Formats: sequence, C-alpha cells, structure tokens
Amino acid sequence: MPLSPKKTFPWVFGYFIILFLFTTFVLLFEFVIPHGGFYVEPPVTTTTTITTTTTDSIITTSGTDITTTEVVTTTTEALVYPGEVPSVLELGTVIGSYYTDSELITVYQIRATNSDVFVADVVVNHPYTILAGLAYNTFGGTNVVQAVSTMALEHDAIFAINSDYASHYSSGYVIRNGMVLRSSASYRDAIALFENGTVVSFAEEGTSLQDVVDDGAWQLWSFGPVLIKDGVSVASVNDGLDRDAVNNPRSAFGYVGPNHFMFVCVDGRTTESHGADIEELADIMVSLGCTQAYNFDGGGSATMWFDGEVINHPSEGDERKVGDCVYIRR
Repeated sequence: MPLSPKKTFPWVFGYFIILFLFTTFVLLFEFVIPHGGFYVEPPVTTTTTITTTTTDSIITTSGTDITTTEVVTTTTEALVYPGEVPSVLELGTVIGSYYTDSELITVYQIRATNSDVFVADVVVNHPYTILAGLAYNTFGGTNVVQAVSTMALEHDAIFAINSDYASHYSSGYVIRNGMVLRSSASYRDAIALFENGTVVSFAEEGTSLQDVVDDGAWQLWSFGPVLIKDGVSVASVNDGLDRDAVNNPRSAFGYVGPNHFMFVCVDGRTTESHGADIEELADIMVSLGCTQAYNFDGGGSATMWFDGEVINHPSEGDERKVGDCVYIRR
C-alpha cells in the first residue's frame, strides 16, 4: 500500500535538507574553509649594526719614563642612500618614510601610464631585512589566504606588498626566508634574492634548485615574467600570456644595486587609473633605475601597505586575500 503524501513529505524534506547541507559544506570546503598545507615557522632575525673601530696611541713622558696609552674609538656607520634619487621620484609625492640604522624606506606616489603608481624605495644593510610572510604561516593547501594588511600587522611590519601567490600554483621553485618550500620546477622564470644582497632571474627548467640554494638564495619568487634582465627591458606583450598585453593593476619587484630595491604597485581598472601592460610596467622599472625587475601577482591582488594602512587602491574596492607577501619589520 503506497504511503500517503503526508507520510512521504518528511522523508522528502529531510532528503533535500541533507542534500542542501552536504552541497553547502562541499562548496565551503572547496572555496572558503582553509585546509591543507604545512606550517612554516616565522623567521627570527636580528638587527646588524656596522661599526668601525679605530685605535690611536698617545705618548706621554715624565722625566725619563715614556708611557703609551691606547685610545679606542668605536663609531656606528649610518646607512647612506646610494647614488641619486631617480628623477621620476623627485617629481612625485612622498607619502611617508621610515629610517633606522638597518633600513631606509621612502614611499612615493607618482603618475605613469595614466595611472597612480606607488613606489617603495628601499635600502637595507642586509637582505635578511627583506622578509616573506605566509597566510596563517602556512604554505600550500586550499583557501589558505589572508589580506596583506593582516599579515603585515601579525608580523609587526612597517611595509608590505603582495608577492607571487606561490600556493596558487602546484609547481615552481619556492624559497622563503632561506627555506625551500617547493622544489618542483615550472615553465616560468624565477627571480632570487641572495644573501649578498644581489638579485638574479633565471629559467627554472634547466636550473638546479640546489645550485641556487648553494649560492645563498634568501628569497625566490616564481610568477613573472621577468621585466628587466641585466639592465635591459625584456618584457613583451607578445610573450604568449594574454594577461601581459592587458592594462591591469600590477605589482613588481626591482633591484637597483646590492641591498637597494624598488617595490611598485600600479593601480588599475578605474577611470582614474587605467593600469599597465607588461611593457609599460617594465618602462616604469627602468625609470626607477632597476637593473633587474620582476612581475609579481597583479589584478585584484595588487596591494601595497605602509605604516598601518593600504596606500594604493585595490581594484576590487578592498583587499583581495592572498597566500603571501613581502614585508619589512619595524
């Protein structure tokens, strides 16, 4: 005897409730709930002070006795900005600065490619000052993301910018704060910051990660493309990546000389700021005197944070949560 509608309704209703809850959980687990990956200990760094010690001898005489006294003088060398400030920055607006014995940071706003461009001109006495932050201090996994501002505050930073969103890919060399987090090569070009304060870009395929580690890589980013190599712009809108030919918000990392870096964030996708294609971004880095430069993750991810606030205008109206950032501690 078939069940009456009144008796079958609770079963049907319960079935759809279970189906709804299961579907909701699957969607949340896939797109919202952080899971997976592995924990990475935050870096412990110390401040290095460069000192110069001089010794002078003072000779005094008393009758036939001669006394020699050593006077030891120790002075601390102040960090000095190398060379001249690029003219494009001198014509811009200084948003803020932060100077200590170990770092000089000046943040500018300039205008280029019909866009607001934010530039952090950074000089440090040691590349260990350039640190990498990971969302929840975790690498890999799914939905393991945080706002750049959140990571900056958690690490007591003075400056931060989004980097390569390394966990977005399943391959590509990754070194963070001297630790190898992924050793599988990708088709991309990577860029590495070494312990001697220099920067080199290279094709991951055909390059031994162990050689890069042995050479003293402190940070290694895998996104790209390379913008400037050995003083020459190598960016092309015809590189096969459609995103590179489009005006977009952009973030970039540039190397001027040992321990002298430029971090750049270009606003885009608004009437006030059109954004930049990859060649225009390279032109900006050239104007800043960079001899090596590299494209970081852009679009809605492009975020620059300084002294407690986001200073650019993320294209989505608010910060997009990302997997990692570069920061400098107070």
